[in-house]
Amino acid sequence: MARPEPERGQVLVLFAILLVVLLAFAGISIDIGRQVAERRHVQNAADAAALAACRSLIGGESDGAAAQTARSVAGINLQGSPAAATAIIADDTSRAYEDGRAGDPAYLSSGIIISGTSVRVAVSSTVTTTLARVVGINQLGTGARARCQLQGGPAVPIVARRYLNAPGPGGDFADNLATAASSGTGQVDPTDVLGYNGRTPASETQPGGEFDLYGPGAKASNSSDFRGFIALDVRNFQDSASRIYYNGVTSGTTVSTLKTRQGDYLLSGYPGPMFPPVVNPSDPNDQVAVMSGNDSSMVVGNFGDTYEVGRRVLLAIYNGTVMEIPDFSITPPAAFVLDGTTTAPVDGPSFTISRNASFNSTVTLHLHGDLDAAGSGHPEYDILPDPPASPPASGDMNQPTWSTDVFIPDTNGTRVDTSAIQTNGVPAGIYTVWLEGHSGNPYFQTRRVPVPVRIGAAMRDFSLRNSTTTGVAAALGDAISLPIYVSTTTNSSKWNSGNAVSLSWDANSFTDCSLNPKAIGVGQINLSASSTVPSASGSGALSNLSISTVGLNAGCYRFNVRATGTNGDNQPVTHLQPITFSVATSSSSGSYVDIIGFAVFKITWLDSNTIRGEAVTRAYADPNAQELRRAQQPRLVPW
Repeated sequence: MARPEPERGQVLVLFAILLVVLLAFAGISIDIGRQVAERRHVQNAADAAALAACRSLIGGESDGAAAQTARSVAGINLQGSPAAATAIIADDTSRAYEDGRAGDPAYLSSGIIISGTSVRVAVSSTVTTTLARVVGINQLGTGARARCQLQGGPAVPIVARRYLNAPGPGGDFADNLATAASSGTGQVDPTDVLGYNGRTPASETQPGGEFDLYGPGAKASNSSDFRGFIALDVRNFQDSASRIYYNGVTSGTTVSTLKTRQGDYLLSGYPGPMFPPVVNPSDPNDQVAVMSGNDSSMVVGNFGDTYEVGRRVLLAIYNGTVMEIPDFSITPPAAFVLDGTTTAPVDGPSFTISRNASFNSTVTLHLHGDLDAAGSGHPEYDILPDPPASPPASGDMNQPTWSTDVFIPDTNGTRVDTSAIQTNGVPAGIYTVWLEGHSGNPYFQTRRVPVPVRIGAAMRDFSLRNSTTTGVAAALGDAISLPIYVSTTTNSSKWNSGNAVSLSWDANSFTDCSLNPKAIGVGQINLSASSTVPSASGSGALSNLSISTVGLNAGCYRFNVRATGTNGDNQPVTHLQPITFSVATSSSSGSYVDIIGFAVFKITWLDSNTIRGEAVTRAYADPNAQELRRAQQPRLVPW
């Protein structure tokens, strides 16, 4: 039987069909490659357009002008399509959205939307196919979307102190957000945290005076360790348990980890959320944790990698006072300045008492003398005996009369004036007294701050202002080392003497941070130099303060460093510096500052220890205010 011949015609038909399929797949692959190339092309154009619109907003242009800039930049970047495609950005009257999402900016597919400090650019494009046409695919759609957000303050974890020596006037009062010529006039506005009380707001043409944005001169009025560095991720101090944490921070995050995280934001920008506009009464989310201690290498070092002298930077502002939960705070006067003998009672300086919103106790005021002066071998330096007497005995002053006492402070601060002060034969010199406030039920708190008393013509002085006065022991038994600097000025009040200043610490002053007496072992607190001559070079003459925490429980502690010397006019000078330190505590303390506004500052000085600047705008309540855009930073963010 003969074999049948192979069906050659069927093989050819199958081959032809397979060839068409293979060509179709090859064509589709090629055209999809062209589509991918086009998507990259339009994405670059969308990114460039969004950033260009943000920069236009920073330059002060209107939303419409910024949108036109975005279209122009996009048009330039869309030229030379790798797929010879046609890209479209719909105009404002015909924006395109995904099906069923009309009007929702998040689903824009073609067009430009500018809302506040946010810019959205969506580009649609159509790729005309080549080989894919054999299977009926004539076009492939693609597109890209980009969103730019202005970094709306603060972009860095540094907060600027608005007031120096509040409440004013006098006592070297200054408003850093007012022009240099008017900054020392008037006083703090008692009703409006953004008010100027007759001063002229700073501007580009009339900037404010130069001051420390961060560094020794940026210390808070009631906290010598706080130098303007804050933890953006820890907010809301409405009560003792209300803390809100962001970006992975928790109540157990260590201080060192927090400082590293905040330092990184100087390089990368803060991811948010940003602060809400300032309102009255204050929003608890405008309360932010303070970072105690000095971390100049990280803060100033990272800042210097991002900013330079002459650059504008948008910062949050606080009034100069550090708060506690639940607590009140004292903003002390710069000094009592008195004659050695007063023939009639005289007025003294003013100061303010502020409180947290959750604090509702009355505050009673007292002035105490240098209680530990006798222990240092100079009982005569205690010029306010306990109990005080009026009229005072020889060598003493009396307790002032307060303009208000036993009162609930205002959250924005209550001004207290002092009067009816008398002195009796007090030798010329600089002494120290303690301004103290006590609160009653339900918050039994005591706050105590040292205040210099300048008697007679005593002017030649030294300072401990560059010292680090707060430390942290991460674990029980750890040691702490703090640099204590004794410096003198270079003006008419310089020390002008080769005499040394004696340094010691008052053993009877060791307490917890609520001023309850505590004990520490003999020899656990030491100063590397017990005397040193004040220096005007660098930060001053150095004496390292070492603290061993062996035997101490977890908690917060406090004691006083005493510095005593005789100046170039042969007058005694004594300064007392509280030192606070914590042992084995977490980062969720109750210390915070109220953000009272936002402003733009021009950087005028930057070194290894200090950032200085001057205000070039007034204070604004909204960090996204049009007037602040010049210092905002454009950032591409997820759509």
